Amino acid sequence: MNETKSLLVLFCASLFVMINGHLTIGENTPNPFDTELYEKVLDSELCQKQIQYMLSNNSILLAQFLDAGIRLPRGFLDGNSVDLGNYQQCLGIDVPFENSNIVGKYCTIQVPLNQELNLPGLFGSSEPFYMSSLKYAADTEGILQRYNAILRGYRALSGVDLEDRSTPGGPFQESVLRLAVCIPQPCTTQEAISALLFNVNALGFEYNDYYCRLPNDKQWVPADNFAVVIFTIIGFLTLLSTTYELIYIYILKKDPKTANFYYCSFSLYNNTRCVLSFPKSADTLLCLHGIRTIATLWVIIGHAFSSLTFLLNPTEIFMWMVSAESTWITAAPITVDTFFVMTGILLVFTTAKKSDGMTLVKNIHLFYLNRLLRMLPLLAVAVLLEASIFHRVADGPDWNVVARNAHRCRAFWWTTLLHMQNYLNPNEMCIPHSWYLAIDIQLHILSPLLLFWLLSGKRHIAWSALMATLAVTLGGSAIYNYFMELPSHTVAIARGEELTDYMTKYYFHIMSRMTPFVVGMVYGYVLHLWHGRKIKIHPIVVLISWAITFGIISVIFYILHRVKQLEWDDQAVDTILNTLMRPMWAVAIGWIVLACVHGYGGPINWFLSLYIWQLPSRLSYGMYLFHFPIIFIANDAKTTPQLFSVPIVLFRSLSYIILSFIVSFVLTVVIDNPFTNIFKRLLEKGES
Repeated sequence: MNETKSLLVLFCASLFVMINGHLTIGENTPNPFDTELYEKVLDSELCQKQIQYMLSNNSILLAQFLDAGIRLPRGFLDGNSVDLGNYQQCLGIDVPFENSNIVGKYCTIQVPLNQELNLPGLFGSSEPFYMSSLKYAADTEGILQRYNAILRGYRALSGVDLEDRSTPGGPFQESVLRLAVCIPQPCTTQEAISALLFNVNALGFEYNDYYCRLPNDKQWVPADNFAVVIFTIIGFLTLLSTTYELIYIYILKKDPKTANFYYCSFSLYNNTRCVLSFPKSADTLLCLHGIRTIATLWVIIGHAFSSLTFLLNPTEIFMWMVSAESTWITAAPITVDTFFVMTGILLVFTTAKKSDGMTLVKNIHLFYLNRLLRMLPLLAVAVLLEASIFHRVADGPDWNVVARNAHRCRAFWWTTLLHMQNYLNPNEMCIPHSWYLAIDIQLHILSPLLLFWLLSGKRHIAWSALMATLAVTLGGSAIYNYFMELPSHTVAIARGEELTDYMTKYYFHIMSRMTPFVVGMVYGYVLHLWHGRKIKIHPIVVLISWAITFGIISVIFYILHRVKQLEWDDQAVDTILNTLMRPMWAVAIGWIVLACVHGYGGPINWFLSLYIWQLPSRLSYGMYLFHFPIIFIANDAKTTPQLFSVPIVLFRSLSYIILSFIVSFVLTVVIDNPFTNIFKRLLEKGES
């Protein structure tokens, strides 16, 4: 008991220190790129010398600079406004010159189409050439405008703010082209373009510098030192622990059960065996493995589509997105509520087996610590990887989302570990999709207010508490949504300007997730009451229940398809959807679980209970945490705009799933399982 209290005091003290010491840390966090280096290398005189040398003596080197740089974006007539040049070729230029080297610098510029260029004689005319005369058909322009609205919605889903430079305007989003230029390191873009291509001032060519990149421009910061130290220590502990256990078992020939628990905690042999072991138990809800795995895969595939960047054919993806064929992707955000339903079910089902109301109150510190510490190891590793390793593992011409996430984690790591990021910094979340974890913890913190009555042993009190809580959460949600007047979908094309409010005030808000969680608790209580009993349900009731379940799912899919259409404009329906859609989804998922557990699932139960789902289900937390950083790295490392097609994105999704699975397995074995077992042992000593 003393160890647990000490652990709780230490945890609370750490939180107090972090909050009081880092409320303004975001303002002082080093930029992920060395901005001082960019200023330091500028030298106008050296720039002119290097350019003159190339013009007079080294046409091959000059051709390398030109070849790696500016050109009209491919797929321009299909709406692509971005050309990324040749990033690696540009930064790979390093040629000796006098007492220095001619080194490539990769820059991007934004060129407004709405400008007048002084190009007499162009196309046989003596009149100035207006870039704005390059126009698409009206229907193409409209398509691109709507596509950008969808893109902003999906960007918001991933936590990338709408002003992020990784999402530059297309030709009809402020009519801007984004072009890459490769220039000598000491030059500004204006000096290089004027000397190598054309006189910027004489032509009246207007553009804005966007950003530049140099070789080795990623700063080494304290987060990198911390990552090296932490992972070195963990690696050393893993080596020692594995060596100890293998010697104990295979050389000393002793029973592994008698080995020192703490000495074996970090053993690869022990932890791999634990992760791959699935003991059978009558208390296991097998169908949850299938539901959890499918929901996780759906999230990963949905994020693979939502995070697409720099497409050669954005008009085609728009047409696909608004079609009925894409509904299984555009409706993917609803699957997050599946996790809240399962959390509610398991919270009641597992707690009711080992505790009553007074025991819960007496051990409330253990209840909270158990959930916090269960989620801490992998979350802390994810924060550290985002702040350091992921920023350095690769590079690309648009390494901006990964860099931005690194910057956020260096600034706001504490809000993520405290599970407060969805309120304190919803637009600057360290791990963009960690809002789900924050709400999960917040719901667990509130849950004893209802759990106490459910564990009272008196059914009429329990049911009264459940129904009252459900009514209050539904009523509160209805009132909140009525006054907020928000859209009901991330792909609300007609209300694109309200997406930020929708995400921060609804999607990331606990108010929108309480009802599916409470519905899950209702099903969890029913499962607790029916546990170990043979429940007879009339076949007609079963048939009607399944029909209602599929009807709910179908209606939700249909209405989400209608809401994303351009002509949608019905605030009353949006408010009703925001209030009822998620609890109704929870009702459907809850029935699937209840029916499968008590023998009324038929082939659905067979499928969801397959053994193949158990390992990915166990790794689903890690897969959820690490899949998005993997997607961001892959996207930011792209060197050219890509062609969109559904099969191509699905193929990439498969690679993201496999990589997420591997990363999750390794980190679960090396970090999550060891710390989870240690925390569990310490908490067990504190139980009373």
